[in-house]
Amino acid sequence: MLFLISALNYIIDPYGYQSRDEKFVKNLTMHNKPNVTNARINSDGYYYLIGSSRMARVNPQMIEKISGKKTHNIKIDGATLLENTLLASKVKENDNYFIYSFDAFSLNKTRQGFKEINNRFEVYEKELKGKEYFSKYYNSDITIRSLQHVIKYLKGESINKQYEEENSRNDSFSLDKALTGSGISNNLIKANFVNFDTYSNESIIRLAKLGTEKDIFIIFPKYLPYYLLFSEYQNIQNKYFEAIRSLVLNTESKVWFFYGKNDITSNLGSFIDNGWHFKPQISNTIFQQVMGINTDDIEKDYGVLLTKDNLNYYLFKTSNEISATSIDDN
Repeated sequence: MLFLISALNYIIDPYGYQSRDEKFVKNLTMHNKPNVTNARINSDGYYYLIGSSRMARVNPQMIEKISGKKTHNIKIDGATLLENTLLASKVKENDNYFIYSFDAFSLNKTRQGFKEINNRFEVYEKELKGKEYFSKYYNSDITIRSLQHVIKYLKGESINKQYEEENSRNDSFSLDKALTGSGISNNLIKANFVNFDTYSNESIIRLAKLGTEKDIFIIFPKYLPYYLLFSEYQNIQNKYFEAIRSLVLNTESKVWFFYGKNDITSNLGSFIDNGWHFKPQISNTIFQQVMGINTDDIEKDYGVLLTKDNLNYYLFKTSNEISATSIDDN
């Protein structure tokens, strides 16, 4: 029985440990637990996608298609810098590379005290000390996911159903919901606007130095009104920009900057969940630029590759553009 169950899970491979081909995108991006993350890190891969729930909108199949490199998504919802640095360290220990979402709220160290996050770092740290080999195919979680995969396949469900539904949604935006966090499923947003205290500069530099020239940091886009709130509450924007400055000055990696006012961030149609998450289709546009793909599907460049030479110019320019905008304009 043990052999049959393990063989079933190995063949179906719902989490994409061996291959991401013909896998349900929800299993590859949305479902992630410490044991799944550990199994992915110890599976054959080149790129590992690290970040918060925004990274859940990035399909590793798409990265593989663009780059030709095996890719796993190891995001953590509501991730902290401490957790993401741990993941990045483990990826580098295996001589692989990361694509890291350098998100503003992941830099807020007060998040570690939130009920949803408290002690989670210790859980991941303990899990990642072990190696997942045979056991990754023999546990109740992957068995349930394998059976669900078969049922969905027999019902003819699209493997991209999760992303198709999110791309087709037309959400509204409410400033009240943005500030209370009621636009999504928890209160992490509200808590960040009330108390935002960044990690030490040494922590940022430690992360930055993990990056090599083949690793990538990305500042993903958010709906423009959030940038306006960042400039108004808890000095979030200035703290975030200082962290970005430390990152760029201390890493060998490419740092892509999609923050600011552009056709993506000004368009609510690019976002869901009260403007909090960009739609999966936006990640296609982002990574075609990041990976240097020339395509007629992209009308313009939305991001900027930050360097030590242009860093201050673009941070200053972006800050001025946001200061000249009001929420009423959106």
